[in-house]
Amino acid sequence: MDDKKGAQRQPIIALGKLSTARGLGVYSQEDKVYLLFQPHKSASDSFEIAVSDDGLDFNKETRVFSIVKDKGEKEDVSKTSNFNLYNFGDELLLTYRKAVSNEETIEKAWAKTLEEDFGYEGSMLKFNENGTIVGNFVNDKKFFMYGGSKSIHLYYSKNLVEWEKSTCVLAPRKEYFDQGDLEVSYVLVTGKGILVLYNSFVSGQYMTGVALFDLNNPSHLLWRAKEPVWVTPPSQNTKLSLIGTGLINGQLISYWQNEGGGIYAAVFALFKTSEANKSKDISLRLERHAHNPIISPNTKNPWEAFNTFNPAAIYYQGKVHLFYRAQGNDYISVLGYATSSDGLHVDERFEEPVYAPTAQFEVNNNLHPEDLSLIYVSGGGYGGVEDPRITKLDDKFYLTYVAFDGTNPPRVALTSISEDNFLNRRWLWERPILISPPGVVDKSCVIFPEKINGKFVIMHRIYPNILIDFVDDLNFDGTKWLKGEYKIEPRPDFWDSRKIGAGAPPIKTKYGWLLIYQSVGEQDSSKYKVGAMLLDLKDPTKVLHRSKSAILEPDASYENNGFKAGVVYPCGAVVIDKTLYVYYGSADSYVCVATADLEEFLKELMHSEIAKLSQPLFEQLF
Repeated sequence: MDDKKGAQRQPIIALGKLSTARGLGVYSQEDKVYLLFQPHKSASDSFEIAVSDDGLDFNKETRVFSIVKDKGEKEDVSKTSNFNLYNFGDELLLTYRKAVSNEETIEKAWAKTLEEDFGYEGSMLKFNENGTIVGNFVNDKKFFMYGGSKSIHLYYSKNLVEWEKSTCVLAPRKEYFDQGDLEVSYVLVTGKGILVLYNSFVSGQYMTGVALFDLNNPSHLLWRAKEPVWVTPPSQNTKLSLIGTGLINGQLISYWQNEGGGIYAAVFALFKTSEANKSKDISLRLERHAHNPIISPNTKNPWEAFNTFNPAAIYYQGKVHLFYRAQGNDYISVLGYATSSDGLHVDERFEEPVYAPTAQFEVNNNLHPEDLSLIYVSGGGYGGVEDPRITKLDDKFYLTYVAFDGTNPPRVALTSISEDNFLNRRWLWERPILISPPGVVDKSCVIFPEKINGKFVIMHRIYPNILIDFVDDLNFDGTKWLKGEYKIEPRPDFWDSRKIGAGAPPIKTKYGWLLIYQSVGEQDSSKYKVGAMLLDLKDPTKVLHRSKSAILEPDASYENNGFKAGVVYPCGAVVIDKTLYVYYGSADSYVCVATADLEEFLKELMHSEIAKLSQPLFEQLF
């Protein structure tokens, strides 16, 4: 099997002697798959079960079974369909659909082993839709079933007889592959949750999707794939209907009935893709704005004629306020200002900088280039105010940035502006003060938007770590410095292995503090990438979840054609109407934005360890 082609390109494989059989259902256990079927011209009161060691070869001997009612009467199998077999304790439960007099019911039968006939028990009351029970699973003294004909609902029962419909757990999605009616294909209890495979019929093709639900709350969706794991090939021009799905040796195989009578198998290609296609396998991603960059250098204004990048962002009173780093041909960094009402398009952009270097520690005193320290040249700059971040606390907006005088190590500086001056565009900033220790390169400083346990929380970066400080106040006086009391470190075996730094000030969510951060990895040291962490609300030194892969990489042309190729560098993030907007500098030349549905992003972040449909997915799930 070619692991580079993707699941939807896998062929359907005909199953030898079963080419004329009527498929009834599929059951898989340990290292075998059992296919329930009724052979052509067989007795109407029996069915057969074929066994396979690989899920494809069913050419061994089969066994004949019946469903026995009272007084030895046998079920008319020709009037049944949709067989499902489940383990419950040391018994096997068989459910099936039965059509009698234009009415359909779901019936039950039991057997001790697959060596004996099934004993009929009766109908499952208040349920006549297709559904798949969660086998060997009880929660709060209830059994559960996923089923339905258009959307997928959760059903529950206390006795496997009377079923009540609960809530809709999966509905068609207009903008995704599963926009048609949904039908459950397979349910599997794993160590990470309840895995539900389902099919959606769209434009003449079946598309198989997958979702994961909480073991403690089977109606709670943890994760849902954006792409199908399998699609019927366009060449399959005859009508198919699903028989069932089996799991064998970590591999899923679905079985289909051809309208001509044959049974076919489709193997889901759940393998790793090549490195070239790696990004396509990741569902935890930001989506770039189609009209990036949203701010570019303006040659009419000398102060921003060279580069415009690394924007601070804050959403306030219906607008996103952007404070972006700008450079002219003198390579001195200042801050420009722009606003956006929708987060994507710039409505207003000032013709003059709103913050410029004034303090001794951020002015290079007109030194000649040969006098400047090449060790500390930062982002192509020879001095000024760099890489701002902004946070509102009470009635003030606090601005942190990197102060650089062209010769000494870059340090973190802090200033502020009153809410009144901010709203009235009177850029009367407080006198800036250095807050990081002298003689140390310190950057990427963000302030949390509220106190935690009575303390202000500040993140900053001294290579290679993110450092965290808890301080009583923000009244730095030039004699006390950030200490770096706690740290979050790079991960040696991941994409963020070399150095990491806080990007945007953390965003408070019900799940934790969302931190967008930037990193360089040893594996690809020429590129800056973007990741995400979720920190504990009460103790932000505790990382709850962290993206296993970068959520944004420098792949677009405007991220590779500029002053510094291969850079995506976030400095601001906001939430507008449940959408996350991340603002970043690209190639040290432009201001760009990327977005994600916040709730979906957070859920994928919390479960990103299983957010790839690739081997060893099923090993991970157990």
